[in-house]
Amino acid sequence: MRPARRRPTVYLSIAALLLSTPLAGGQQEEDRPHPKTLLELQKAMKDVLDKAHLPGAGVALVSNGALLWCGGFGKADAGSGREVTCETEFRVGSISKSFVALALLKLQEEGKINLEARLEDVAPEVPFKNRWESSNPVRILNLLEHTAGFDDMQASEVYNFKDPYDFPLLEVFQRFEEPQDVRWPPGSRMSYSNPGFGIAGYLIEKVAGKPYDQYIRETILRPLGMANADFPFTDRNKPLLATAYDRDPPRALGYPYIYLRPAGDLKASPGELAKLVEFLLRRGKASDAQILKPESIIRMESVESTLAAKNGLRLGYGLANYTEVEGGVVTHGHDGGIDGFISSYRYMPEQNWGYVVLLNSTQSFQALLDLNKLAIDFLSKDFPKTQQPAVSVPAADVEKFAGYYAPRAPRSQLLSFIEDLSGGVRIRVLHGQLTRSSLFGKPQPLLCVGRNFFRGEKEPEATSVFVTDSAGHMVLSNQGMEGFSYGERTTIAWTYARIVLLVLCVVLMATSLLFAVVWILRKLLGGLKDVAHLAVRAIPLLATLSFAALVFCFTKLGGADTGKFTVWTAGIFALSMLFPLLSLYALWLSVRVRKSEIHGGTWVHSLLVTLACCVLSIFMASWHIVGLRLWAP
Repeated sequence: MRPARRRPTVYLSIAALLLSTPLAGGQQEEDRPHPKTLLELQKAMKDVLDKAHLPGAGVALVSNGALLWCGGFGKADAGSGREVTCETEFRVGSISKSFVALALLKLQEEGKINLEARLEDVAPEVPFKNRWESSNPVRILNLLEHTAGFDDMQASEVYNFKDPYDFPLLEVFQRFEEPQDVRWPPGSRMSYSNPGFGIAGYLIEKVAGKPYDQYIRETILRPLGMANADFPFTDRNKPLLATAYDRDPPRALGYPYIYLRPAGDLKASPGELAKLVEFLLRRGKASDAQILKPESIIRMESVESTLAAKNGLRLGYGLANYTEVEGGVVTHGHDGGIDGFISSYRYMPEQNWGYVVLLNSTQSFQALLDLNKLAIDFLSKDFPKTQQPAVSVPAADVEKFAGYYAPRAPRSQLLSFIEDLSGGVRIRVLHGQLTRSSLFGKPQPLLCVGRNFFRGEKEPEATSVFVTDSAGHMVLSNQGMEGFSYGERTTIAWTYARIVLLVLCVVLMATSLLFAVVWILRKLLGGLKDVAHLAVRAIPLLATLSFAALVFCFTKLGGADTGKFTVWTAGIFALSMLFPLLSLYALWLSVRVRKSEIHGGTWVHSLLVTLACCVLSIFMASWHIVGLRLWAP
């Protein structure tokens, strides 16, 4: 249900707290092989799988608008030895969204729905809150472009453990209402939201008068020649489905049901998704039938509702079809990730090629990136890689864009504090050149390609734009799905100060563990027999240990158990309350004790550790982690 480059469970990121690190980059351009023939490409792809110890992959290549090659590497099922072939079915995760968008475009062509319509007018029964509804209503196109301002799924909304597979979509939104609380004016920024596509699937059902999967099957899948692809399990796709794996060595996973089925439950083979690529390259035509009008395909590829798009940035997330800059070219398509499966399809209309890559393991996201790069490099090798020419601009003219841009479009509100801590972007003018970097990263040049538009040195066209929002804030918006996508200029001082403060708190708390070794040994040996107020030492230590246990519980989260009531989620709930309570109790003890009754150094150290615990508790409360119940609706 999530783009492939995300972790299988977004909540796992909390476990790192202050220690989160970005995904490692791929091979350097000069180190990566550049296959010139199909056999060389196949060998290079197999090498990627072998190096990552992945069970299998399905691949399809489209060149000149037609299938060039389709096949597989490795095992669809390691237990039986079944090989991956062109017909092997995979759960393709968020690639499902592309078919939801195509279905709604088809309904619009039939005059049954208008993507510009307000959600409240089309489906008033769908619960959502939008304080900007009078000026910035949630429109259907906002659902498809992820610009409604919705949050992503709650932890307990991801997996369906107790209800039938076809649990009514409307009841899902009525049970889990929190994600539909709009966080900023709709149409201002893009933030990925699976619930929005769940609602889009429900709209298909309401307008078409039949289940969303039936409508998609009848109007899109079968007319495209996708004979086995489907959302539910069927007698046709079940025996063809690859087994899902994770870890190294591979561990087989089950098939957990999900509530938001339109957002991520399609099963399809590489050969079938190649037909989707051909269909998009042929501008809505399958065989001799025009399934969708060319202008509908163009609309699908275009982003219209974001502030960046309204100011002229061409690249971005359209209707479940987004652009990506890789290998010196701009491609369209979508990625997908769901338990044990990660996937990608991309295509380039201008050069009439595309590809599909499907993996039946989530062990290595880097492998998917490397396979994508190999496919792009091979398919684009005979085409020129042009770049939008850079414009020479005086340093004084770009100085107005300089500053620190804090992220303001978190995908998960619960995890937004991680982006707040280190996810911003520094824009500086160095030696007359506008540059971009993370808080602690190396500055990279930004080349001006027109007024407020910029691109990286290896990018073919503008990927970033600086604009002013309705409140007068300077905003930096990027086209990419990954990393920083939208930020407002703010002071950098508090960002650095907050990191330093949190690191200092953690260090002080860690010293209580070292100090405890000394006084506990002395206590056991009778050296503290006459010492009073041991609680002043012990309670900060217990608070520190409870925080360490809380972090440990977060590290044990993963997969389908994240939204369940388990020993780990129960531990998170209990420890996230125990830590602040112990911190406050320790503060009360430290303030209450008479300094004449305790060693001065001991009192100062205990007070500092206690204050560190209290500061961290305040941060946790502001992050809404205190009393966190991941299993609750």
